[in-house]
Amino acid sequence: MDSNKTIVNSNKMVCLGDSITWGYPYGPEYSWVALAETALGTPMINKGINGETALDLWRRFARDVISNVPSHVFIMAGTNDASIGVSLEEFKRSILQMTAGAWEKEIRPVLGLPIPSSDRFLENNLQKYRQWLTEYSETSGVLVVDFSPAMTDLSGQINYGCYNDEVHPSKAGYRAMAGVFSEFYQNVIR
Repeated sequence: MDSNKTIVNSNKMVCLGDSITWGYPYGPEYSWVALAETALGTPMINKGINGETALDLWRRFARDVISNVPSHVFIMAGTNDASIGVSLEEFKRSILQMTAGAWEKEIRPVLGLPIPSSDRFLENNLQKYRQWLTEYSETSGVLVVDFSPAMTDLSGQINYGCYNDEVHPSKAGYRAMAGVFSEFYQNVIR
């Protein structure tokens, strides 16, 4: 975790992800991105698209990230990958391409760990993705945000009050995610 204590300057962040970044089912104005932007007073561009995988994010990386010339890119994928059985190797390849693409353009990458799911099949795959992302963060110095503590109870079980369904946050869940991100941003990035 000490690798997450790197202090960097910031001015604009693109948040690249799927429906959990977009704010499904409520819309971007209720997303954790919009709530964190308001709390922090920092420009955050929501580039979440419902149903996308890590490969989809990589395919639109130049258009949605590089063209916006941010200081940081927040990347979170995995739920849709897990739902269609994307292998860990395929998931890794897309994440590594995005982080390399960010560094190449002097954009600081920040990875989000996929939030827990009450669907056992999904959660089994998500755990593999989370474990690799955590290990990658520790060895590469890429910053990582873990939303899990805000989405689970003290015993590590799903906090159903934070969920709208098996994978998507409720409005309370999006507020909890915004709180985690805001604290991370203030303590690590700002």
